Amino acid sequence: MTDTALLSLDDAIEAAYDIFLEMAADSLEPADVILFTAQFDDRGAAEAVEISDDWAEHVGFDVDKTRYAEICIGLVNESNDELDDVFARLLISLDPEHKFCHALWKRD
Repeated sequence: MTDTALLSLDDAIEAAYDIFLEMAADSLEPADVILFTAQFDDRGAAEAVEISDDWAEHVGFDVDKTRYAEICIGLVNESNDELDDVFARLLISLDPEHKFCHALWKRD
């Protein structure tokens, strides 16, 4: 553990979104890339959510929920303002000295 200040959730969201943009073309179906690109200005969102309990099986370690954030990126349903078309879930370290990100991508 370090004494380094942790990233804010806003900074984590920004970092996760940058990673998403870098990897989306290689990680999503082409139709999803087109949909996200076309709809992002009106309905796109990146938001921090409560960390799901399934991350340990994906990353191979118990996730310290005080040192990581889960960011979901996708499209918001205009009728209920909820993120209902999730293109990626990202687990990102909030410790700037321990850079870590693992993404789970939407698959059709």
